[in-house]
Amino acid sequence: MKGTMKVAMYYNNEDVRIEKMPIPTINDDELLVKVQASGICGSDVMEWYRLKTAPRVLGHEIAGNVVEVGKNIKKYRVGDRVFVSHHVPCNNCKFCRNGQHTLCKTLHSTNFYPGGFAEYLKVPKINVERGTFLLPKEMTYDEGTFIEPLACAIRGFRIAEMKPEQTILVLGSGIAGL
Repeated sequence: MKGTMKVAMYYNNEDVRIEKMPIPTINDDELLVKVQASGICGSDVMEWYRLKTAPRVLGHEIAGNVVEVGKNIKKYRVGDRVFVSHHVPCNNCKFCRNGQHTLCKTLHSTNFYPGGFAEYLKVPKINVERGTFLLPKEMTYDEGTFIEPLACAIRGFRIAEMKPEQTILVLGSGIAGL
């Protein structure tokens, strides 16, 4: 697919501009997804955290439609409704083998391009293989954007070894805290 698309380019918390950039081209092992919904993560509004990488397209909690499929991909088809994870672990390093995926170097280096606040994004091979999931028919795109924050909360409960009827204190008013 050729042409341009609109993106929300982040410069700082007071300066987010609607700009045009080329629609990404994909290779034989990638997907092109038309973004239908993108959540706003707490990290998207932490200026001290994001400013050092500006300008950039933020947004990593997305749901959309597959509009182009690399010829080596057999699992997905044009028209599929998907959720795409922005970061995925290697599942091979010592950290992944010990269930400490957040320490995996691959997890911190993988991402789709350019970001969820774009009309289209390119999904790299590793994200296609380990971080792309079909949305159930009964799930809306907006609901699909909650998959990643919900997964973070579930992982936290698992690591904390939460049991029924335990009392906990949740701090923070972001989506994970809510």
